[in-house]
Amino acid sequence: MKKTYCLILVLFTSIYTYSQIEINDSDLNKLVEIGEYYSKNVMLTEKSAIEDLERYRTEKLNTIVNVLQIQSKQSIEILDKKYLSRPNYDDLVLWYVIREIHYNLTDDENEPRASIEIARETVKKKIDERWLLDNYYHRLYGAVAMIFNSTDLSEHNIELDNYGLKSDTEKAIVFLNLMDALGTRFRVLQMMKNYKKLMDFASRMPKFNGKEYYYYTDFQYEDFEWIGHKKIEMFNERHLGLLYEIILAHMNAESTVNGKKEALQIYRNSIMTKPAYFKYSSLEPDLKKLYRKNK
Repeated sequence: MKKTYCLILVLFTSIYTYSQIEINDSDLNKLVEIGEYYSKNVMLTEKSAIEDLERYRTEKLNTIVNVLQIQSKQSIEILDKKYLSRPNYDDLVLWYVIREIHYNLTDDENEPRASIEIARETVKKKIDERWLLDNYYHRLYGAVAMIFNSTDLSEHNIELDNYGLKSDTEKAIVFLNLMDALGTRFRVLQMMKNYKKLMDFASRMPKFNGKEYYYYTDFQYEDFEWIGHKKIEMFNERHLGLLYEIILAHMNAESTVNGKKEALQIYRNSIMTKPAYFKYSSLEPDLKKLYRKNK
């Protein structure tokens, strides 16, 4: 009886060692392997990636492997409800472990620590759920950006109410991360003054809640501290500031190619008319001037 009790205790300890989520040592070791593989192949463009990732599949890590494989396929499926829906809490923590392993291994200022140490520390931490959620959708960046290079997404509607998101904050996290992946080209093409190409990308943008991306203005939530690689920033300063740059680039291209009337249509239906948000942009003085001019 005593031996049986001891065995049960050992098994219980091996599964419930970590305070944030339930994960056994075998799965944690596999997760570390995934993190190290991902850190070397962030874009997952290796031809063998799908097969390589299959080696790490376990019941606990099944969803993680599925998402990484879809990213490697560079398939429009990454925008399906299955992948855009809010992951469960355990999976969000697992994704954060992958992030922390990657940052540890790519730190050019400090000697990397053992990945298993990083993993054990991370699963024990109490991490802001907004950070966890932001990290997951940020991990989709590469796949979404690559797909958008050559795919017309204009018939695709991203209905944010359908993904199990709990608040306007969470919906904004998803929207802003996707806009980061989709809209970064706008800024690049703006600098290159390639307005026709920018308008081509704009015409291929997906809809959000059934409308063009710039109609989305639901940012009334409280701003929060967000940790990037090595530094803490305010979430809106980073992400809303980028959205303003994307919209301005789009307006400039629209005005150049199609005329000011079309550019004004973007302006009037976007956060360009929301002075409360100007403070989040480094372009605040310009935004204020534009607002006063178009009141």
